[in-house]
Amino acid sequence: MSQPKSLGTVETPYGAARIIVGRYPKGGAISVQLLLGDDPDDGWILSTNLGPYGARVAHDEFTVKSWSENEPLIEPLLASGLFEDTGRRCASGFVQAPVWRVKDADNVPASAVRAS
Repeated sequence: MSQPKSLGTVETPYGAARIIVGRYPKGGAISVQLLLGDDPDDGWILSTNLGPYGARVAHDEFTVKSWSENEPLIEPLLASGLFEDTGRRCASGFVQAPVWRVKDADNVPASAVRAS
C-alpha cells in the first residue's frame, strides 16, 4: 500500500484492529488493510486490486475480498460507518467482489496524479 492513513479501529471477532487505507501502486485503487498489532503480517488485506483486470471503480471506491478468512470482518466494517456497500459486484475468478465506497471524503486517500 502507498500513502497509508489510519481511520481508527474496529472491533472484529479476533480483537480490535486498526483500519489502514492507502493506494495500490499498480492502478492506484484504494487499498484497505486491518492490523491487530504493529506487525503488518498480523492482520488482513480487505481490499482486492481488480483494476488491472478491468474492474471500474470511482476514486472513493474499492473492491472487497469478502470471502474466506475475510468473511467475519465484513459485518463489523460496514457497521463502523466508514464504508458503504454500493450494491455493485466485480467478478474475481469464481466469486463476486463487492464494491464499497469510503463514506467520508476526508478519509479517501489522495490519488497519484502525474503531470503531463
